Amino acid sequence: MTDLVLVDEAVGETRACLFDDQGQPVELAIERGSEAKTRIPESAQVLGRVRQVDAGLNAAFVEMPFGGPGFLPFGKKGRPAEVHEGAEIPVQITREALPGKGPNLRLLPTGCELAEPRSLVERMYLPKDIQINIADREGRERIDAAIDQALAKLAMIAGGGNICIEPTRALVAIDVDTGQTTLSPGKFNYRAAQTAFRQLRLRSLGGIVVIDFAPMRVKNERAALSAALQSLARNDPARVDLLPLSRFGTLELLRRRNTRSPSEILLGSNGKKTVETSALEALRGLENEALAKGGATLQLQAGAVLHDWLSADDIGWVSSMQDRIGPRFSLERNESFSRQKWEVVPK
Repeated sequence: MTDLVLVDEAVGETRACLFDDQGQPVELAIERGSEAKTRIPESAQVLGRVRQVDAGLNAAFVEMPFGGPGFLPFGKKGRPAEVHEGAEIPVQITREALPGKGPNLRLLPTGCELAEPRSLVERMYLPKDIQINIADREGRERIDAAIDQALAKLAMIAGGGNICIEPTRALVAIDVDTGQTTLSPGKFNYRAAQTAFRQLRLRSLGGIVVIDFAPMRVKNERAALSAALQSLARNDPARVDLLPLSRFGTLELLRRRNTRSPSEILLGSNGKKTVETSALEALRGLENEALAKGGATLQLQAGAVLHDWLSADDIGWVSSMQDRIGPRFSLERNESFSRQKWEVVPK
């Protein structure tokens, strides 16, 4: 098995997932049509207007075409002459807007030609000559499973045990649990470290991360783990800065991230799927059934809240779906369903 990217270009949402040579999901990327005019993606180049220069921060706040102001740090050289309040300047997004934070920016040369936006897959960190496939129904299921993994609190470790990943406002805490493993402490912690780094990338988590490893009694096991951690950090496409492993067996690291996590896109502040997330799942389900059942006429039944969202059709899903499977479907409100439940049935 080789590294593979699966791309699912569904109605209202494009999803892409990188799988390693063991079939494990490594990186996820999600882009929604509803956000095309409200968010500017990482790496995009746009014209902004300087709203405020803050000498104390050695930076400027730049009004963007949409999505709120961006933050432009000046660096050691200080404020460029062309950056003053009211000036229109070309900038590149180096980190997309995160919850509670505007995008970070980089100043581009004055008068430069702005590059065309990169596609979702082009913005991923991919090996050279990677195989890229359009997902069929089975591929969609693999992406679904990868997203479920990225949203779960626990991640299993090969050979037994698990890690518990808990993002907070201050940091990301990762607790390592040996469970019923029969591995030696050194080998188990090595696998736990591999799992933790893969999960940080899959979940697009960053900032301060603290990993609490299982106790190790043998000195050379600690040395081997420290060397392995350095190697894992070097192989992460994001910048990772490590502190030495503490005497208590905890590791502190700082990981940079440029995009939102899947949970920030798919879940609300209550930790549950948003109405849009459920609606887009329902539309994929409708398309899957249509492709599986030939010319059958189908009915998408939905709970009240989900039905209202779909009925509004703010994303133009009806016409997009008709282009894909023809006008052989209908939407029906089912009062017996919970708010966001859905089901596709023959009509």
